[in-house]
Amino acid sequence: MNKEEILAKSRQENKNRDYAEIERLKKSTFFALMCSIGFTCLWTVLSLIATWRVNFAVIATEFFMIFSMHLYKAVKSKKPVDIFCAASACFSFLIFFTIAICELFNIRP
Repeated sequence: MNKEEILAKSRQENKNRDYAEIERLKKSTFFALMCSIGFTCLWTVLSLIATWRVNFAVIATEFFMIFSMHLYKAVKSKKPVDIFCAASACFSFLIFFTIAICELFNIRP
């Protein structure tokens, strides 16, 4: 396989996108995720200080974003590690979502 064939195959795999653009997109996605996790932590602490209660819906939303990101990776790659990450994020989301629904409708176990 010569250099031109390798370049053509790489362009086909990356759909003619620039490698630097792909890396910038990955870094911006990671930065956005870290910012949203930081905001969720800040909001939870402020909520605890102000009301002595935790807003589980905000935490469930954060875990849903993490779950959807891992689900996309798991569907695309079908790697066991990605499937495990998606499953564990889904489990965490469902726990916080259930608690948020119970609080919303004032359901006590």
